[in-house]
Amino acid sequence: MFRIKKHKERVKTVLIVLLSVSAVFLGLQSGLFDEPLRAGGLTFDAPTPLATAGQVSPAALPTAMMATLAEGVHHGHRMDGQGGFNGAEGLSALYDLFASSLGEALGSSGDAYPVNLSAWEIALSGEGVFFQYDIALPGAVFAGWFGTDVGGADGQMQRMILSIRQEAVYLYYTGRGGMPYRSATAVDPIALREKLRTLEPNGAQFGFSNPAWTGADPYTVLLPHYNEIPIIMGHNAIGAAFGHLDEVLGRFGMHLTLARYIDEAGMRTMVEDGATLRLSENGLISFQCQGDFPRVVAGSGGGLPSLSQAIEVAREIAQVLTLFSDMADVYLTNWYYGSGYSDGQLVLTFGYYLGGIPIWTEYPAATIVIHGRYVREATLFVRGFAHRGQFSSVIPELQATAASGGAPLTLTYVSTEENTTQTARASSVLQARWLLTPDAEGVTPHG
Repeated sequence: MFRIKKHKERVKTVLIVLLSVSAVFLGLQSGLFDEPLRAGGLTFDAPTPLATAGQVSPAALPTAMMATLAEGVHHGHRMDGQGGFNGAEGLSALYDLFASSLGEALGSSGDAYPVNLSAWEIALSGEGVFFQYDIALPGAVFAGWFGTDVGGADGQMQRMILSIRQEAVYLYYTGRGGMPYRSATAVDPIALREKLRTLEPNGAQFGFSNPAWTGADPYTVLLPHYNEIPIIMGHNAIGAAFGHLDEVLGRFGMHLTLARYIDEAGMRTMVEDGATLRLSENGLISFQCQGDFPRVVAGSGGGLPSLSQAIEVAREIAQVLTLFSDMADVYLTNWYYGSGYSDGQLVLTFGYYLGGIPIWTEYPAATIVIHGRYVREATLFVRGFAHRGQFSSVIPELQATAASGGAPLTLTYVSTEENTTQTARASSVLQARWLLTPDAEGVTPHG
């Protein structure tokens, strides 16, 4: 009798649990709990960079670095990321070694003074560390990522050198095509030299130091065997995104359970209180938020976000592409104020990279538009990339182009098809080619 009674109690418990789950599910579908759920954080702030002293935002990772141990003796790496062919996390390890020194240099920098290109190249050739970024940003952005206030070095920065000269450390920097500047810093030259001594030469060199690379960007970090670059395949990876809708929606503050589905020919649309996410079979994902429930908040304290905060928020969204891109990384390629700047409109674009080499795609990997404090629009171009097990040589093409009197060149992955673009639907073969720099072309290699 006791066993029968105990069995009945268990059945009651199971029924109560099932009824409760059913009620919650129906409530979610009907929108009954929408407000409490949103109050609990579906509208969210992206992680604040440098929330903990000593942390450095991942957005501050350069695309290439070179440590000069002595004149002509170097240890260099290019971006390795998810599937780079430059070795196991070589750039990441080198960056971790010198990131704190760069942050200290920015924060302690004195007034900056212009120098000539000769002084810049002398700094490159002597003991020190070179940091390469693919776009120029205000010094205050870098300082913010390193958790410090910018000192006197507050111009546009794209390339930076920590140079040991006369038992002091100077910060040299320049933007794309700009005049070099130099600033004194409080970085300890002995401590910086000790870090340099932990490294061994690895055969890396600058483009300007190798006659065979005449015509390339002179500050290109060349690695051993850099004349052979893997051939890769690019393909539409929207199918993988369809299979991970929760991750995609989550980057935009939307919820898989609360969103309504609208399936149309070649398009899946998801709507949730003014927020709309569309996934197209051609590989494009678009987001718009016009409602009263903004999903992603950039910045804090009620004011407009700083540029460093905005970049970090946009980067958090764009990084969802690395779930589907197989080997390629996603990196900031441009930023500009839109036509609605009076309302604080800021546009940020990201591109795909493999082994530190940009991949020329039909559209940017990601375009994020911030209106005021909120991410209101975004477009993601979902692509996957894989090695073909073959390599291509790029030096002969470089020499031929240089002999023709071409402008400085940048190594870029492009399609082998005649139109040199990837169609959104088809797979395509991509090889590394030397192209005119974005400034010379008037476009970026990312769309």
